[in-house]
Amino acid sequence: MILKFSTDLSKLDVYANGSELATIMGFDKDDKGQRVYAWPKEKSVFVHSFENPVLVTDNHKISQLESTLRDTIFALYNSPTPKINQYDGVSLEFDARKYKGVWGPSIDTFLFCKALSRMDLSTVKSAVEIGCGSGFISKYILERTAPKLEKILLIDWDKNAGDCIKDNITDNRASFFEGDATKILTLANKLGNKYDLIVSNPPYIRRPKSIDDNPYEGIGLLAFLIEQAPKLLSDNGMLVTNISSLSGELPMEIISRRVLHDRIVDSMDVPLKVYNVINNKEWMDYLLQHGLKSESKKGYDYWQKIMIHKIQPSRAVKA
Repeated sequence: MILKFSTDLSKLDVYANGSELATIMGFDKDDKGQRVYAWPKEKSVFVHSFENPVLVTDNHKISQLESTLRDTIFALYNSPTPKINQYDGVSLEFDARKYKGVWGPSIDTFLFCKALSRMDLSTVKSAVEIGCGSGFISKYILERTAPKLEKILLIDWDKNAGDCIKDNITDNRASFFEGDATKILTLANKLGNKYDLIVSNPPYIRRPKSIDDNPYEGIGLLAFLIEQAPKLLSDNGMLVTNISSLSGELPMEIISRRVLHDRIVDSMDVPLKVYNVINNKEWMDYLLQHGLKSESKKGYDYWQKIMIHKIQPSRAVKA
């Protein structure tokens, strides 16, 4: 299955490819009438376009389709073959069964890349991605936005993320480190390492006690990155990160206290479709007590605004 987003994110084109052509789309014979069980993954057939997508997998929009098309697309999403995600000429193959526990590309991934395409990264030589997951954002930076990039470090706590990156990024400027990003960056700072660009699409939905209990749930990692940005960035460096309307006041309080220059580069309203959040009564009760409202529209009950922020120390803006 190929999921191809337009550069302005106004359209998602869905294609069947490879073995799906025979098993789902009915193309089970070649030009000579011989039975075909599996086509090369490079061979694809267009299936459907979704206008103004707000999710990579929008079950509600799919459910509104004519029954055969509906069931065909559900079958493609559930196919055991890897999903090929494409945006602005960059392609990444992701297999959730192979890379267990790794976050694959989502709608905020592509919004992040759209925002990066609008920034001037022409002087960036060193970069790091925190919580890289599948590695799509780093691959986009390598291929599309930073022509002078010399090295990019990808950090994730999950070793399976490293496997995904190894399978998809062959550029020798990229290297992967497994571990706690907060400890790795703290050590890097002690060694005097600074970066021209730090990117992170971190967890951005606050959770009770998340900062003390687990920096990889809630906004602990996000808060750390904003707090430490002046120490970690080079003189003209920038932190690009995602902040949600569900992140609460803390990120902006840190930005103000640290006297950081902040600009929202792009934003999008998306459904709250994080299952371990919406199925966790304590977490949802907490969010409802802190501003989340039920707003049923387009098939979903809860929404958030995700915003891509460009954050810089004041010294960088003055330079």
